Amino acid sequence: MSTAGPSTSKVDNIEAQEKYLLHAPVHIETVLQDLVRKTELITAYFDEGQGHILTTLVNILSKRDLLLFEPGADEAMNQRLLKVDKMLCVARHQDVTVRFSVGPIQTARYKGERVFTTPLPHSLFRLQRRDYYRVATPLAVPLRSRLTFPDGSKEELALSDISIGGLALLDPTLSFEIEPGQVLTECMLILPEGDKLSIDLRIQNIYIQNENSIHPQLKIGCAFVDPNPAAANFIRRYVNHLQLQHRARGSK
Repeated sequence: MSTAGPSTSKVDNIEAQEKYLLHAPVHIETVLQDLVRKTELITAYFDEGQGHILTTLVNILSKRDLLLFEPGADEAMNQRLLKVDKMLCVARHQDVTVRFSVGPIQTARYKGERVFTTPLPHSLFRLQRRDYYRVATPLAVPLRSRLTFPDGSKEELALSDISIGGLALLDPTLSFEIEPGQVLTECMLILPEGDKLSIDLRIQNIYIQNENSIHPQLKIGCAFVDPNPAAANFIRRYVNHLQLQHRARGSK
């Protein structure tokens, strides 16, 4: 089962979504500086999605038009990255998806540490919060997602919330081990009414929720990966349905 990331050849398709693009250098650098300050995890894809590293931004040198980021943990993958012309970076900023393409990549020293450098991106894709609004799923009869892992094993987890762009899962066993950036294919979204929807999920972020309580759990943020039009329409309708239910309860 493939866990390859998005092809860098899809960057042009991303950039066609003009309403989500930032072009002004000051706006792009504001988002990037936020990623630096918060040490947000970034997944960098290359070789048509066949290779990737997990990294963080070290600094932005605006006057030199340079973006500095950490090498990945796998040195063989780092060496592959240094040979490519372009990589696609995927991160989270204020709980929405951020993507930008950069390249080529070079190695350098910064404050005594090895870093990778690349020119600053000319554009940056950032979903607007209103287009990524998450709505809590029912507590009494929660939605569930059946995940299919690379080794073929399956596991069902309850949903915390859902949006047209993705969903969040809850793992009370704290045993979820898939890393951010990996894609789980052939997953199943199971609705209380019995409807089932086949989806692919990209793991975006993982953190412990209620860490200091007696019932901590992992919250796993996922993005839908290229859902077909029928699936996308189904998810949109379901999210709208949940929003209407919340508003109806709030008006009582």
